[in-house]
Amino acid sequence: MTSYLQFPFLSFGLGAIALAAALCLPRFHGKSPRRTALTCLSLAIFFFGIVLYETAHHPSDVLLDPWIPLLRADALDALPLLVYALVAAISICIAPRRDIKDLSLTGIMLLVLGTEMIYSASNFIILNLGWWLTCVPFVFGFFGKSADQKNTSIILIASSVALTCTTLLHGSYEMTSMSSISKICVLCLMITVVLRKGLFPFHGWTLRSFETGPLLPMSLLFNSHLGALLVSRFESAQMPAYAHQMLDSISLLALATATITSLMGLFEKKPRRILALVCTGQASFILSGLLSSNSSGVMGGMLHWMVVMIASTGLIAIVRILEVRVADVADPAGHLGLAVRAPRLATFFLISGLALVGLPGTLGYCGEDLLFHGVQEQHPIVGILLLIATALNAINLIRLYSILFLGVLPKNVIEIPDALPRERWPLALLLVIIIVGGLYPALPVALRTHAMESFHLLPSH
Repeated sequence: MTSYLQFPFLSFGLGAIALAAALCLPRFHGKSPRRTALTCLSLAIFFFGIVLYETAHHPSDVLLDPWIPLLRADALDALPLLVYALVAAISICIAPRRDIKDLSLTGIMLLVLGTEMIYSASNFIILNLGWWLTCVPFVFGFFGKSADQKNTSIILIASSVALTCTTLLHGSYEMTSMSSISKICVLCLMITVVLRKGLFPFHGWTLRSFETGPLLPMSLLFNSHLGALLVSRFESAQMPAYAHQMLDSISLLALATATITSLMGLFEKKPRRILALVCTGQASFILSGLLSSNSSGVMGGMLHWMVVMIASTGLIAIVRILEVRVADVADPAGHLGLAVRAPRLATFFLISGLALVGLPGTLGYCGEDLLFHGVQEQHPIVGILLLIATALNAINLIRLYSILFLGVLPKNVIEIPDALPRERWPLALLLVIIIVGGLYPALPVALRTHAMESFHLLPSH
């Protein structure tokens, strides 16, 4: 059933982010652009939190914005809408000063605005506008020049073109009914997901962008998980059987990506590349769960979606913090032993990394347990391979932890600060969310139950 929000919370939330993008321009931002961005994002988080509250009380309804009916919220997108705004605020709070100068902060806010538009889009018009907007900061160099800027821009533009072709071929702007969808249209949709998600054989662009590009903006681009959102929307739509069958092939690509990246990580030594491979592999699990066609797998995929957003944000932020303070982090010759100087960062990194691969007592354990059971119920061999990939990713994360934090401290590293207050408290908040969600999983499961029920599930055996 379609109804309206009690107040234009979506309009206000997106408006606050758009205002931040404008105020953070060099000619307007003044002396505290970080504070300006965080103030506007805090307002957006408040509005999106109310949207989540309303959808929780009307879980079966699609709630339209009363001012801009092209915006919507429902049980599927309300939680990611809020969590993404939160991780964006935390990334900006933690970011080193050199990462938010010139147009960088405006670029981050445009990326966040485009992503939140996609999450709240009620039709393909807003969806396409948001998708193209997320390309703008990277294509026009808002984050400065990087060795892989051209390749990243090509992939992002190609993904946007494929989505636009999906819209034109479908010939309808309603996202709730896809019964007239054609095979070519589904193929364009699959290309959109594969390119943007960085699935095999296009996983290389994500790896190169993590290695040479702006790390925190790449974290926000990666953690938007727009491919998962598209799959969720189309899996819960009224599509013919062949369309669902074609989309199921994405699950096999996700499996291939997870397996290949976990194996590649065993031979890498650079922290950025190891981190990129682990995050890409774990994020691929999301699609495997969402396309598993049973309740356990879909619920696991949705929970793992949130875990990857939160845990990988902490991991990436800590690597970037260490890069700024210790030059050897970019390409270490051996173990750096930084736990001696930064024990808090070492603790945050270890817990976030283990939560990402399913540490008991965290939300990651709940998500991966449901995901593996769901996937193995449908494809036993696939489920076993996902377990192997997770074990390899755990090994890769422990290797990365040992490279950064264990061993003898190099003589050239005399004194570095541990987590600063603006780094310590946001990282602690991420861990609290992950641990509380793991100890009391009923709350996150309840928030995703109605979204899971909208999927076309196979009968239980």
